[in-house]
Amino acid sequence: MKLLYKINLILLIVLSLATGVFKILQQEADIELFKVLGMTASFTAGLGIMQVVGGVLLVFTQIRKYGALLMMATFVLATTAVFMNGMIVFGTVSLLFILMACWVYFVENRKSKQKQ
Repeated sequence: MKLLYKINLILLIVLSLATGVFKILQQEADIELFKVLGMTASFTAGLGIMQVVGGVLLVFTQIRKYGALLMMATFVLATTAVFMNGMIVFGTVSLLFILMACWVYFVENRKSKQKQ
């Protein structure tokens, strides 16, 4: 189980950084995707910055759970935009990203409670 968790964590970090960078670089597909939520290109870039910050927070054990919380929030927003654009299959896959972040949060939260 520890190996699966580590793989999940690494994938989540890569996913967080990659999706964040695409938004910061103002990829047309991302800008169009978030327009349905009324988000401007600048707001989309801000979301990308939040995703990069979340990915960086995930690297450090002491603050990993906060990175996971941040990624849960950004993935919920992104998944909402995907579903609102009628992209049902991609939206369903995007739900897995939220679950990946949830897993990290719950594991890290449990670890921090055990240390107290």
